Amino acid sequence: MPILDELRKTVQDDIVDGVIETIIDTDDLFKVLPFRKVNGGALHVTWEDTIPTANFIAPDGTIPQSPGTTLVPFKDGIKVIAQDIDIPNFSTEVEGADANIMLYGEIKAIARTYKKNVVVGDETTNPLTFNGLDKQIARAETQGLQRTIDAAATPLTFEMLDELLTLMKMGADVIIMHSKTYNEYKKLLRQAGGTDSAMLQLPNFGKAMLTYDGVPIIKNDNIPITTDANGNILSTIYAGVLDENEGITGLYAGNNAGIQYKYLGEAQDKDAARYRFKWYCGFTVMNPYAVGAIKNVKIG
Repeated sequence: MPILDELRKTVQDDIVDGVIETIIDTDDLFKVLPFRKVNGGALHVTWEDTIPTANFIAPDGTIPQSPGTTLVPFKDGIKVIAQDIDIPNFSTEVEGADANIMLYGEIKAIARTYKKNVVVGDETTNPLTFNGLDKQIARAETQGLQRTIDAAATPLTFEMLDELLTLMKMGADVIIMHSKTYNEYKKLLRQAGGTDSAMLQLPNFGKAMLTYDGVPIIKNDNIPITTDANGNILSTIYAGVLDENEGITGLYAGNNAGIQYKYLGEAQDKDAARYRFKWYCGFTVMNPYAVGAIKNVKIG
């Protein structure tokens, strides 16, 4: 299934294509986040809850009846990010302004909204958005699955990252952290003897990336930074498997890479051209073991 690079191949509009290219070039998460198309208003996902145990029996013993695997079904819906923009005709026809600059800005705004909610989206506080990483992890932990480690306001250590990767029984494709946490990681590397040994040229990135234990580290400044009662500055580090069938994946519906825009014509109440932008999109985690986090890491 396609990541955003592949979705671009379905785009027939130069403006949308150009903005997607800009997003890919400047955002490491969008460069590797897979997307799967959803037919209908939601994707139905099933997580394993409990798995039965098997038993040895005597050669002539009675074969016991298995209780079977219990499952937790849920659905993550397709949401709509949309807005209109009116571009004054005076600006374009008299002053010679480039309308495309404004159009690019609207699509970037949609992408920015999506990226923020990938981390902190919460349907319980805003039913119009989707559940991001924090809520997906909370969903797994309500099943009794440990998916987080509490750093308890202590500074980042290599041992913390070891524990995080140990939680990832499916392995990890990426480690995601705020740029301030990223700087703390670089301090650790310098104290250990340098950063060069942790820099790798990786496919899909096209540039040297910091890694830990071979796992690339992605910066994401949508991860919240908080301050506790003692004045400690805290943040969260995530690890994830990126896979549209078994891991973290974006969702989209409709055509044109999910991002659509159209010229609606002249605004009725003003001398302006009206454009509409929308994205039918969503986010889910296909397997509870595909995501984990270290919470309350002290970064200042």
